[in-house]
Amino acid sequence: MRMNKRVGIETVIASVFFMLLLIVWNVIQGMVLTLQHASQGTQLPMSGVVSQIDFGNVASGSGLMMALGVGGIFLFAMAYYVIRSYVVGKRKK
Repeated sequence: MRMNKRVGIETVIASVFFMLLLIVWNVIQGMVLTLQHASQGTQLPMSGVVSQIDFGNVASGSGLMMALGVGGIFLFAMAYYVIRSYVVGKRKK
């Protein structure tokens, strides 16, 4: 199968855009959760560095989760390329 350069570049752009959307979604979700759980009206002691939020256990990114994330993006890119190549091929006929 011959590689279509235009569709390949489009696939890379779509994959990067998809990753950015996921990152922005996680940031917005974290901001909303933080705002919902922050105690706005309580008096805080003035000594030392005080945190208003108790984040609980923070799980570090495990190797399995990172591999699943990279694999998911790779599968998204492959599916996008195959579908776009099929559509472009049908359009040329």
